[in-house]
Order: sequence, then structure tokens, then C-alpha cells
Amino acid sequence: MLIIHGENTIASREKLIDVLNSAKQKNQEVIRIEAKELSESSLESTLGSGDLFGTKKIVAIEGLHSLPKSKKQKDLIKMCSQSDLHEIVLWEKRSLTKTMLKPFSDWQVFEYKISKTLFAWLDTLGKKSNDTKKLQLLHDALNADGDYFCFIMLIRQFRLLIQAKTGEKIAGAPFMVTKLKNQANNFSLDELLDIYKNILNMDYQQKTSKSLLGLNQWLDLLTIKL
Repeated sequence: MLIIHGENTIASREKLIDVLNSAKQKNQEVIRIEAKELSESSLESTLGSGDLFGTKKIVAIEGLHSLPKSKKQKDLIKMCSQSDLHEIVLWEKRSLTKTMLKPFSDWQVFEYKISKTLFAWLDTLGKKSNDTKKLQLLHDALNADGDYFCFIMLIRQFRLLIQAKTGEKIAGAPFMVTKLKNQANNFSLDELLDIYKNILNMDYQQKTSKSLLGLNQWLDLLTIKL
């Protein structure tokens, strides 16, 4: 029984795929379910059924703890925590609290967090600081979180900076919103839009294998430029 969770969704997805591929190699039946599509009866049927040969299934449920809090969610969680006929894997795109994990005390838990250095690197963009320090933060983030996840977070950062610059409402803690607004002041709106366009163009080039630079090299150059 496994729980895979955390905000580094690329790393957690890779773990989920590894687990399911390993199960397939052992000739286990793999069932993947979106929690929002579940009902108590459908989950009971999935977890309670077996074939004549007693073949073990592995049931991967995504987003169970992201469902709206309700009796239905509580019942689904209880059914999963008490089931022992088949192996269950719960995947979440967020980090679960100790309270959420309590019913699964005997399960294996894998948490994939975002490193502090990734946020520290993103915060330096647009600010006057030592290039060597900026690059060190980037390289530490690349080692901890991977190049593609750093790139995804870069896209998110500049989308939020554009929202902050244009006065659009940003969901999040007040200190985070204030920090974004302060960082956005280092750019004009045209600069932010131009950078965002270049980032999206790089995304396209990476996906179509048209870029002459590796993602790490491109991130190095962008960090120095900003």
C-alpha cells in the first residue's frame, strides 16, 4: 500500500509510473481511477472483486484527498484505508498533512517536495545580484527538482508576475502576493510579456526538438540575462 504525494508533481508522477510499470512486469492487473469519478459502490466493487485464480490487482487512485470534504470523501478514504485484498496506490498533487495521513499509518509514504532553492532562484530573477550566486541557486534547484520542473515553475512565476503587474487578483497568502508585486516592479509590463512569450517559445522548441540549446543551458542564459 502506497501514498505518493507532494507539490513536485513531475517527480511524484515518475514514481507512480515506475510503481505501475513494475506491477505490469509482475503480471498484475493495473487499474487507474480519477477520484472524482468514484462512488462508494464502484470503489467497493473494484476493491472487493477478484478472479478465480486470486490474481492481485493494483488500484491507483488519483486525487482522493483533493475531493470536496464530504461524507462521500470520508467513506472513500475509510474504504481505502481498511482494504487489504488488493494493493492500493494513492497519488496526490499536493502534500498531505499528518491528519490526512493518520488513517494510513502502516502504508509506505513517498513525499516529493519543492526545494527551497528553487523558490530562492525564482526570487532573484529581475533583481540586481551576483550572477554567480544566481547560477548557483539555479544549479542547486536543477539538482534537487530537475530541469523540466524548474522550467514549469518559471512559466508559473512569470504568469503570476504579469497578474501582479496588471492588478489581477492572485490566490495565495498575503506575504506571497506582496513579494510577487515587489518583484514585478523590477519589470515593465512589456518586458514581462516579452519574457513570457520567449519562455513559451522555448517550451514549444523543446517539445518539437527544435531548440539548439539544452534546457539547462537555456535556463543558465535566461538567469544571467535577468
